[in-house]
Amino acid sequence: MPEIPDLEAVRHYLMPRLAGLKVTHTDAPIPWLVRTGAEGLASLEGHGFGEIHRLGKFLLYFVDDGRLLVINPMLTGRFHWIEATAKKPGRLGVVIGFDDGHELRFSDMRRMGRWYLVPQDGLDAIPQWGKLGPDALAVSEEDFLARLKSRRGQIKATLVNQEFIAGIGNAYSDEILWEARLHPHRRRATMSEEDLRGPYRAMRAVLEESIAIVDATVQEEGLGKKEEWRQHLKVHRRGGDPCPRCGAPIKGQMRGDSETNYCVVCQPLFE
Repeated sequence: MPEIPDLEAVRHYLMPRLAGLKVTHTDAPIPWLVRTGAEGLASLEGHGFGEIHRLGKFLLYFVDDGRLLVINPMLTGRFHWIEATAKKPGRLGVVIGFDDGHELRFSDMRRMGRWYLVPQDGLDAIPQWGKLGPDALAVSEEDFLARLKSRRGQIKATLVNQEFIAGIGNAYSDEILWEARLHPHRRRATMSEEDLRGPYRAMRAVLEESIAIVDATVQEEGLGKKEEWRQHLKVHRRGGDPCPRCGAPIKGQMRGDSETNYCVVCQPLFE
């Protein structure tokens, strides 16, 4: 699932490339991805995009007529910036073509992505929008701490809860907790004041480092060459590999389609 570093890289890659372009054509081969009605995409023709913002796992494209195109790629949604004549990817869901001969394509193997075309004051029409917590890069340490103290559950489940803070998913929660030396199943009641502050500081460090790495990779390789950028992660999806800090084997636990990875030595469940 794309998380903050991935979406920041998409945003940074697309914004200068979309500047000054006009939409020439649209298509929605998987029409239900466009939750406001796929026919509404045609109203983008003749218009252009300005800034692209991000909140949590949503990208917000500002249309020059005062509307917003809001996209949540969900689990397998991927963006492609490519010439219109290029081969189309599998499970192509949405296409926006531009007057320079490029297309912004959105593929989605599980067809779970969500697109909304709304007025700038109409974000509350997006399901769950009003329940989103503050963005992980915008929340202060004291606000994070206060919000965390009101929670009772396991720390990983809290970090990936978008009502707690927005933007952290399965991969980066593993990285943040490894950096903070906290077991993913530790409960808030067992954590000291320093333990509670640790995830915030780790979150800032991990996300800032990862944004720089993923951004540079996408700028060099282009958008759409890879499904996701995870080569720099230290523990996520590295079950059985040695911990980069202590050398003990990284443990992997599967629950459904979700994998949790951590070091049993560096991240003890009980202090």
